[in-house]
Amino acid sequence: MDLAWVESEGGPMIAVEESLRHLWGGYANTDYETACAVEGPAGLVPFEEQSAGPGSALVIGDLPAPTTFMEEFGALVQWIAASSEVRLVDVVRQGIGFVDEWEDGPVVQVNGRLALFDAALPGTQAAADELLLVDVEPAVYRLRTADIESDTGTCARVHRFDRLIK
Repeated sequence: MDLAWVESEGGPMIAVEESLRHLWGGYANTDYETACAVEGPAGLVPFEEQSAGPGSALVIGDLPAPTTFMEEFGALVQWIAASSEVRLVDVVRQGIGFVDEWEDGPVVQVNGRLALFDAALPGTQAAADELLLVDVEPAVYRLRTADIESDTGTCARVHRFDRLIK
């Protein structure tokens, strides 16, 4: 497998438009505290810098785990438990079509490439190996979350971008 994975130091991950990444303050201001206050698997939080105006960040919280983007499903995937990346990806591929119930998350307007990184980091400090750039087609999406498990103990949390408006 050639998926790129990013991890947090224990808190939530965030996805912000790459063009706004430099505005995320992380631990240096209240942005990280705001992200940590999100309850559940995902949420949307505002952030701003006085000179630039507001932005919003998609918080992938609740569970610090290695995270990747599987383009074939338009989904962020968190590695909860698996003996290998190959096993985890196989379980997602085999199970995603059989999920009975997706938990509705926030409605997200995507205008361009997203940058996914540890919410504690100021956006300007996220190094290349701490950052995952995700290409999601510009549109309005509902983020939906489900856990996909196998009978062998492999588990992934999947956050799927479901398009609402083109």
